[in-house]
Amino acid sequence: MKKLSALLLSLALILSMTGCSGSTTETSAKADTTASVEETASEEATNEETKEETSEETEDKGWSSEHYTEDMKGTTLNMYAVTDAIIPALDVFYEDTGIKVESLTLKNGEMLQRIKNEKESGTVLADLWFTGGADAFISGAQQGLTMPYKSPEAESIAADMKDADGNWTGTSLTVVNWVVNTEVIEELGAKMPETWDDLLQPELKGMVSMPDPASSGTAYNTISAILQTRGEEEGWAYLDQLIEQVPFFTPRGSDPTTLTQSGEAAVGIAAGTGAAAMEEGTPENIKLVYPKDGTGWWPQPLAILEGCPNPEAAKVFVDWALSPRGLEEIGKCQKALLVKDDVPAPEGIMALNEIELFPTDFKANAEDRDGILEQWQAKVEAAGKASN
Repeated sequence: MKKLSALLLSLALILSMTGCSGSTTETSAKADTTASVEETASEEATNEETKEETSEETEDKGWSSEHYTEDMKGTTLNMYAVTDAIIPALDVFYEDTGIKVESLTLKNGEMLQRIKNEKESGTVLADLWFTGGADAFISGAQQGLTMPYKSPEAESIAADMKDADGNWTGTSLTVVNWVVNTEVIEELGAKMPETWDDLLQPELKGMVSMPDPASSGTAYNTISAILQTRGEEEGWAYLDQLIEQVPFFTPRGSDPTTLTQSGEAAVGIAAGTGAAAMEEGTPENIKLVYPKDGTGWWPQPLAILEGCPNPEAAKVFVDWALSPRGLEEIGKCQKALLVKDDVPAPEGIMALNEIELFPTDFKANAEDRDGILEQWQAKVEAAGKASN
């Protein structure tokens, strides 16, 4: 009996010790979990404080980005662009952020093809796509080549200067204008053109120069804008008359300016952003005219590429580029008309509110391009005109 009692007492003690041990382990585990949660919360709070401090510092410089962190310094972004004129702005971005941007200059068509090839291969090399025709960016977005990002800086940009889903946002504008030789105008006895109908003056027959819309974005944007603004019937009727005024259609968008400066044409349909964008040494008799009844235009877009190596740093660049600080720098180096009225344009560059722009549907421009060019070519051939 005594042996049985001793055995039962031993069992009770063992069970009691096991229970205490389990309770101690559970308490310890709870304590560890609580400490871990507190540490994580503390780290997150510190990160948020750091971001806020960084944002306040950058706001003092005229830009800010909630995506920017100090550890991004030393990061290199790769960019595809149609011009190297933007390099000075990239240098300023590096000074502001410590993020370097390497830019590779390519033609519009080959750039789109390269981006597409990289996406299909599964290895996207570039982070950013900057400048070029809006139709290329629209096509790229439709193919899933761009990463949607709606920067807070884009909120004040007009809806027709950006993609509704954030696939691209305009930074500056290229605007169709006329280069006019005032001496030739006077010799011909014509009036200084102010509206598109003024180009149809009998005195200007054979003296209006225009590029071939199949090879020139300037010309294509001109005819598509006229069709969208005037409507198909009235628009084509006007273009029929304009074709009669042009002796031949040049292969390059810059040719009408050259022909007008040499006196071979009175008016050249070209594209630009103001007197400061003209070459130094341009004769005083060469003037830029922006049609009073509106003109064609297109934005110079900026986009992040889908699957890029550095999406967060790329967002920082977009925020910077669309800020007053970034746009001002872009305007300086591109001598460009900017997408925001409240950002001062460079000296000699027209401000956005000084030009009447045609309402333009760039998606329709891209989708209707083949049909418009086919009809245009038929009209040009019927008029006995050719492209040189």
